[in-house]
Amino acid sequence: MNQRLSILTKHLPSAASVAVGIVPLIILIFWFDVSRKIIGKGAFAYAVGAVGIKLPLYHLLVVKVLHKNLSNRWLAVSQGFISALSELGATLYFFIYIVPELTFTELIGFGIVAGSVEAFILPFMKNPLQGTPLESHAGETNYKSSGNLRIQWLGVVERVLASLIHTTTRGLLYISFSTGNLIPGTLAVVAFSSIDGRAYYAHLQKWQFDNIQVLGKFYRFLGMVAFVMILFFLSFYYYLM
Repeated sequence: MNQRLSILTKHLPSAASVAVGIVPLIILIFWFDVSRKIIGKGAFAYAVGAVGIKLPLYHLLVVKVLHKNLSNRWLAVSQGFISALSELGATLYFFIYIVPELTFTELIGFGIVAGSVEAFILPFMKNPLQGTPLESHAGETNYKSSGNLRIQWLGVVERVLASLIHTTTRGLLYISFSTGNLIPGTLAVVAFSSIDGRAYYAHLQKWQFDNIQVLGKFYRFLGMVAFVMILFFLSFYYYLM
């Protein structure tokens, strides 16, 4: 009985992460009548940006060129900017050519599915940074924290915050596309770059992410950015759309 309970407890954070991905989509589809096609197009836009654009740029430019010539600080800035331009650039293409007209709830669905895809996949990846210069540190951190349930549950919090940031940055970009006002889209790029760049810098500097205090510091930053981006998104949508 105790062994079964231990196994259940161990896998609860992964199940919760999947729930973070699937519950918002169920609510949007069945309570707010958001089309599954919109959700699918949002997922495809994320795949194009993250896998079709960002991944090749990372390996061909960041790893092969920039790692040899830049300090850790400028590497992080560069990677953050490349990450933002890749994902948000693909999103902008979809706004222009595929989904130019979205309601508020459709826009939420189109954006949040990016976070949902990550929530489905990341809990089951032993080392998301495998095959990169950060593989060793990430693997060591994952190994040390694998038995710490507090850290595992903080990973669920991360999925929630990441989903909010994916949604709001894409939402701000859509506001810029629809209104011609560049400020919301610029804020989206800055926020996205800051988060991915800070995360990359933390790994380059070998932050001890198996330490709850260090991890908490990073998540406070993530939470602050998510909160500010929600305020920006709702404010700009209310006043400009």
